Amino acid sequence: MLKLHELRQQRNALATQMRDLHTDIGDESWSNEQRTKWDEMKCSLDKLDGQISREQELRDLDQSFVEENTDDHEEQRNGGQEQTAEKRQTQAFEQYLRHGQAEMDAELRSVLKEMRAQGVGTDAKGGFTVPVEFQNRVIESMKAYGGVANIANVINTSHGRDMEWATSDGTSEEGELVGENTEASRGDVEYGAASIGAKKLSSKIILASNELLQDSGINVEAHLTGRMAQRIGRGESKYLVKGTGAGTPLQPKGLEVSVTGKHTAATTTKVTWKELNSLKHAVDPAYRMNSHFLFNDSTLKALTEEVDSQNRPIWLPAVAGVVPATILGERYQLDQAVDSAAAGKAVAFYGDFQKFIVRRVAAMAVRRLVERYAEFDQTGFLAFHRFDCLLEDTAAIKKLVMKAS
Repeated sequence: MLKLHELRQQRNALATQMRDLHTDIGDESWSNEQRTKWDEMKCSLDKLDGQISREQELRDLDQSFVEENTDDHEEQRNGGQEQTAEKRQTQAFEQYLRHGQAEMDAELRSVLKEMRAQGVGTDAKGGFTVPVEFQNRVIESMKAYGGVANIANVINTSHGRDMEWATSDGTSEEGELVGENTEASRGDVEYGAASIGAKKLSSKIILASNELLQDSGINVEAHLTGRMAQRIGRGESKYLVKGTGAGTPLQPKGLEVSVTGKHTAATTTKVTWKELNSLKHAVDPAYRMNSHFLFNDSTLKALTEEVDSQNRPIWLPAVAGVVPATILGERYQLDQAVDSAAAGKAVAFYGDFQKFIVRRVAAMAVRRLVERYAEFDQTGFLAFHRFDCLLEDTAAIKKLVMKAS
């Protein structure tokens, strides 16, 4: 069986061959033989991607096991010597998750008290700011669920107070020629004002049996990290795309509502290369230097099989460390919150997503619920994450909307 690095090398070599084939044919129409060769190579690439994904998953599990045991050995070698503040917080938080505050010793309870003091908006009823290491793992895991946040301008703040933000559209502005001793005319910039706040998102209650919590062989932090990342990541992603900017509680104003410029597709169900090309050129060239397409995985699947008028594939595979995968020569990002092709739906976005601001409050709080589920011998955990979003330049991103039925 091939090792992971060998699979990656093989995949990169095949992706390079596919790109070379595409380049060599150039602007000429593809023959049936060339298309067959491409399809066979793409099928082999898909199989390699599946193998790499499975091998990487096994490697990640092995690495987690090694890291857990390394931490245990370091504690034994440390012999009770002074620990870093971050290690003490992690230890205190794990004990809190497993046993609750009442069964912790005085030293670890004092660490928890410090963690609570660091949070904004937590109270004395069981909410604690999670350790930095724990939150970083949650945020890192969220990347798999929140695609738009991976290409947006993410800012992290220590507080959740409203922030005033200037908005503008400068695409119609330009300079002027002036003659000698001639007064320059005025070209005032029109600014809008918007506020970016901190909407509160919960993970919903995560139940864990007390047997699980008492089993020292189970990594409780890893279990909760995965669940919280999944729920908060999908929740944040949904509102970053679909948030209405209205309702009770007030929703963030997501991409669908914020992006006003659009190209309407000719059909209700199919995204073609011509539609994507029209969407791309609906965005001013000034914004296309740092641009991406944004759509979901089912749209990507259809586009990988799409060809242009010369019978050329519009999708090209990534070569790790060299070039990213592209559609019509442009990078893309997947986000499952974006709609699939259907009448009247916004199925793709294109533009400079650095103009889309995602604000996250650094402190994440977790509550431990004991009495509520005592009769089931379970303990509940509830995480809170605060965020908001804002499109600061409406000309920077456009959307592709399918024809209404």
